[in-house]
Amino acid sequence: MGRYNVIITPDAAADLSQIKSYIAYTLQAPDTALKYIRGLRQEICKLDSFPAAIATVSDEPWHSRGIRRIIYKFFYIYYRIAENTKCVYVLNVIYAKRDQLNVLTEYN
Repeated sequence: MGRYNVIITPDAAADLSQIKSYIAYTLQAPDTALKYIRGLRQEICKLDSFPAAIATVSDEPWHSRGIRRIIYKFFYIYYRIAENTKCVYVLNVIYAKRDQLNVLTEYN
């Protein structure tokens, strides 16, 4: 089994940017923001091997679309796998205490 190419979608990149800005400027913790973003990116990079080890989310319509999620500290990282191209698409990064279904519906 080969490695997968991990692709961060524009939505996920925007999420990471917003997370960094919020922590750095609103919470006035730039060092913490940098640590969180580095940690999130490290978790995302790990998806290059065995991304299917994580089950799909149980809620529809995301389950039937093959959407999966991993958690890093206080954030969920949503992704889907394209087996035919051996790519993992990181779709969104969402704060865990937010209403996940509502936020995902917004991104839908």
